[in-house]
Amino acid sequence: MKIIIHPEELLPEFINDWKAGLIWNPTIDYADNALYAVHEHTQKQIIIFYFKEYGWINDNRYNTYDVSVVDGNIIIDIWIPKYLYVKVR
Repeated sequence: MKIIIHPEELLPEFINDWKAGLIWNPTIDYADNALYAVHEHTQKQIIIFYFKEYGWINDNRYNTYDVSVVDGNIIIDIWIPKYLYVKVR
């Protein structure tokens, strides 16, 4: 599964900082069902996106993922590893 999050879909207070390159290293936090990233000004992780606002709750017991940034968009690739695929089915 591929999820593409455009900068305009981030929390409003972080859109301009994301576009300016002041926020980096996005990662998923399953406990909060959110996307975190590091902000240059604080050097701390901040929440930049809530999946629940789109009605989607992810469970990481049966999947793994990669997060990348391409042309300013956050790309999340989620897949079921082969050793778990049989358990899910």
